[in-house]
Amino acid sequence: MDLLDFQDLFRATDEGNGERLSKYLHADLELNLPGVEGVDEPSDRQDYLAFLTESNRFREQRHERTEHLPTHIKIEGSFVAVRGFLKITLPAQPDQYHPYTDLLKLHQGQIIEYNIGYDI
Repeated sequence: MDLLDFQDLFRATDEGNGERLSKYLHADLELNLPGVEGVDEPSDRQDYLAFLTESNRFREQRHERTEHLPTHIKIEGSFVAVRGFLKITLPAQPDQYHPYTDLLKLHQGQIIEYNIGYDI
């Protein structure tokens, strides 16, 4: 995966596009969402895609939009660190920007371990 792939990954995440995301997520994905209420254990790829679908459905009902704005992506072999801001847009409110740090491990060109760390 290269920088363009990561850009597309975050766009697909924001859109909740499971088909596009699947090309980046290894079948044996282990995903951790520390600090996310109600998510107490690691998820697999199927659970993560279902979580994104439900999250996007909830946001649509609130007319809320989220956008990942990665500012730093460091790729060292099979390890990747991403820092950036999560932009949250709600009607009649100022945009919110929350820092995040994601740590990933690649295997065969796909993400096999994904630790999402929102600093909200």
